[in-house]
Amino acid sequence: MNKNIWKNKNFLAVFLASIIFLVIFIWNIIIFHLFDKNLQSFYYQVRDSFKEWNVSRNIAVVEIDEKTLTNLWRFPFDRKVYVNLIKNLNKAWATVIWFDIIFADKSDLMSDSYFAKSINEAKNIVLWWDTLDWNILEKPLSSFLESALILGYFTPNIDTKTNTVYSSTHSKQFRNWLYEYFPISLLRAFYSFLYNDKSYLTNKAFIADNSFVLNKFVKIPLSKNNDNDILINFVSRNKFERFSFFDIYDDKQFSLQQSFYWDKFLKDKIVLVWAAAKWIKDNFNTPFWIEYWVYIHANFLNTVLTSNYLKYFNEYLEWFLIFLLTILAVYINFSKWWYFLLLTNLSIFTIFLIIFPSIIVSFTNLVLNFPFELFISFLLSLLLSNIVKYLIENKDKTKLNKALSEYVSKDIAAEILSWSGTINLDWEKKRMAIFFSDIEWFTTISENFTPEELISFLKDYLNEMSKIIMDQKWLINKYEWDAIMALWWVFTKTTENISYEACDTALIQKQKLAELNKKWESVGLPKITIRIWINTWDAIIWNIWSKWRKMEFTAIWDNVNLASRLEWINKFYWTYFCVSEIVYNDTKDFFEYRYLDKIRVKWKNNAVNIYELLDYKWKLTKLEKDIYIKFQEWIDLYLKKKFDQAWIIFEELAKLWDKPSRVYKDRCDDFIKAPIEDWDWIWTMQEK
Repeated sequence: MNKNIWKNKNFLAVFLASIIFLVIFIWNIIIFHLFDKNLQSFYYQVRDSFKEWNVSRNIAVVEIDEKTLTNLWRFPFDRKVYVNLIKNLNKAWATVIWFDIIFADKSDLMSDSYFAKSINEAKNIVLWWDTLDWNILEKPLSSFLESALILGYFTPNIDTKTNTVYSSTHSKQFRNWLYEYFPISLLRAFYSFLYNDKSYLTNKAFIADNSFVLNKFVKIPLSKNNDNDILINFVSRNKFERFSFFDIYDDKQFSLQQSFYWDKFLKDKIVLVWAAAKWIKDNFNTPFWIEYWVYIHANFLNTVLTSNYLKYFNEYLEWFLIFLLTILAVYINFSKWWYFLLLTNLSIFTIFLIIFPSIIVSFTNLVLNFPFELFISFLLSLLLSNIVKYLIENKDKTKLNKALSEYVSKDIAAEILSWSGTINLDWEKKRMAIFFSDIEWFTTISENFTPEELISFLKDYLNEMSKIIMDQKWLINKYEWDAIMALWWVFTKTTENISYEACDTALIQKQKLAELNKKWESVGLPKITIRIWINTWDAIIWNIWSKWRKMEFTAIWDNVNLASRLEWINKFYWTYFCVSEIVYNDTKDFFEYRYLDKIRVKWKNNAVNIYELLDYKWKLTKLEKDIYIKFQEWIDLYLKKKFDQAWIIFEELAKLWDKPSRVYKDRCDDFIKAPIEDWDWIWTMQEK
């Protein structure tokens, strides 16, 4: 594959998003189920807080509660107790009655006989069956089963990972029989009485349009396409009509209840009878809370009777939205602009993870299949795209740093790259040190070289000098054959110690040059000396450019122009390291200097004091100290116009090879021959 394709942002975004999506899709099967169910439960609770759900008036629950156990004392009850309960329920015109007891075991023969007779006479009792852990069928006693109106399968679906009930399968195949979930059987019985049509008990249900069609009145949507489950829309047990078992069983309490409720008591209701006492642990988890079994079945019935059906969101569309979220988040996070990243990520988060789920929960009866995948896709996209972006940028920065280090020091290159684009390459006024150097008599020396030797010599010289400059964090602004122009503190925000660093660089170059001269002498090349001028002033740094053609980053302004002219001063005074008064004042505690002169360059009005940089503090020899001290003493005579006395001393120093003394000796000769009365002690240079 072409390597350049990895530099294409669009391709990289699609590729990375596809990898993230694939990982999420695989993890969905292995890991995310529990998280999805917990989030679904959370959405259930949020929905229930803002939305009022109807509860069918055709459902009533008769609870075996603490009041019942206090009065009847014994549980399980003698089956004669249920006989009186059935009698009173039918007296109140209950439509269908269901006991949350299988009645699979024999008890007292007379009690079982009375109970079977009661079931047969009522004609509206629905019983149920279940399978034991070892898959053995458990049914009611045959005498009860023959008397019951209809039989149904008990257990709803229990999610094995969360131990929570979310749905129920409409029917269950057991060996050669197909049994319907018993609330389905309750609904069959209910509609057969409601419409006085016994065919509702036996009509065959079927699947059509992803729904379980029970009869012409009941079409129950399945939770998903090609699925057999029906989602239960849970509501709180407190919303159902609830009665104490004892208040229905006891004739006196029943009469009181019947007189209080009148015709709204139990007429036309499906009655569910089972335990709700706190000590009876017949309960399980729902998306809201731990609930008694009887209310799980009541909620299924209520879902159907109120037609408040839940259904899962389209899986394919949801996976598409997850992929869309992933690719958007990855693509956007490849941007380098933080404010754009903040705004777009906030927008994506709001749309996909707040608005979209809120609309689904608040305005539809849909349930998201993969809510956690929506969250994790956004987080993974955010994390991995920024990691990839960091790696790419770090790789690019490494390349750029390597290239940039050819022109500036590694420290400056690293600092520039760390500013993340905030560096101003238009123009800026800054205080900086300016450094000029060249080789003394280079034109004459170069005449003795062949072109190959000249280039080899310059490469050797410029390489060593440039290393020192860049190691000292200078920016080499330009080369002109042997001449070097460098700027200090161009890209940094502080201006501390710039004069010191400049002088330190000059003296390090002096030491290095001594090593180079030894090497060159050993191969027959001439020794060289270099001249350096250092100044610290304000200057303008900017890019001089011709649009789309050429750009050069440099420093300009009057101070730079003045500095370039003062570089020639070394030639005039026969010195090697000359600095301005600003540099001298900044560093006089660290380096040895001597005052040279006060001069005015050609075509400039302002005069400047100049100093010769000698060495680090306390490193001068006794002879050097004596020469420079004596030089300063006779500069004072010179400034007092005692040219005769000054000439004698300068002549003496000149014989000791102090070259600036030769300049002053010649100048004293001129003043002795042609005295100047109104001289301002400023020497005006006649050369540019």
